[in-house]
Amino acid sequence: MFLRKMALFAIILLLILTLMNYWMHRTGDETSSPHYPLQYGEVFYPKVNADAIILGASQATHGINPRYLESDHLKIYNFSLNGAGPSFYLRWYKKIFQHYYRKPSHVIYGVHWTMFDSTILKRQFEQDSKYFPLHFFIREMKDLKTLKPLLFSRFSFTSERKGLLSRLIQLFGKKRREVCPKSEYYRGFIPFETKRNLSREVVNPKVEELQLRAFEELLNEFERGGIKVIFVQVPGYRYGFDSSAIKENTQLLKKIAEARKIPFLDYETERVSAINMNEALFSDCAHLNGKGSEAFSKLLKKDLEGLLN
Repeated sequence: MFLRKMALFAIILLLILTLMNYWMHRTGDETSSPHYPLQYGEVFYPKVNADAIILGASQATHGINPRYLESDHLKIYNFSLNGAGPSFYLRWYKKIFQHYYRKPSHVIYGVHWTMFDSTILKRQFEQDSKYFPLHFFIREMKDLKTLKPLLFSRFSFTSERKGLLSRLIQLFGKKRREVCPKSEYYRGFIPFETKRNLSREVVNPKVEELQLRAFEELLNEFERGGIKVIFVQVPGYRYGFDSSAIKENTQLLKKIAEARKIPFLDYETERVSAINMNEALFSDCAHLNGKGSEAFSKLLKKDLEGLLN
């Protein structure tokens, strides 16, 4: 009798946790990051099978819309992930992309002057485990060094437990505005629409040797695969940052590009345009909004002519 009650209790508890996990997973992705499951769905189970891809962090996620870059014979997918730095992409590319996706002709890499600082770009490979197909997740569990964060991030009721109370309050309150409207999603791109905050910020990102080495190794992987690379630095709001690192770190990116003969379209310090000056085109100092991404992507389309051949 006791064992039967314990078994019933365990079943009920498991059911509650399963339903809670499903609810938290759905409400979390739908309101704040609906693009992540779609991007991982494409890389593991390709439908677009893009000819060229876009990589980078949130500036590229929300700033480069493939819709305006494509042509009849060129399909593009934006695999940029918020907070993703070079060490993340090196693992993502070698563990996932190379095994599940066709080799692209080009990689448009959304470089940024903050990209070598892991305190700014904090995304870890294991934190995306809830988007991994079961067979891939089980395979990754073999690495005991990363098992704990892999398991912790797999389930929303553990990885997002701190936001549970606010989620419950929202159930009975006013519906929260979509920061990333899913209706405007297109092939990995999604606009970032939040209350505009263009307050001047002081940012002094580090150039970490680990991130720099990971970036060089990632570029080596592209080179070995015969994949052409184009660097694009998405425009930021001209009056938004107070940092000597903008020019210094951009200069480092230029040196890397020159040494490898990689075209570098820099809209932060060189190709400054009216977009950089127009506060109506930004959600914050580093991120274009929907209108800004459209204006920039159309400009980028013109500048990429001859580079995507």
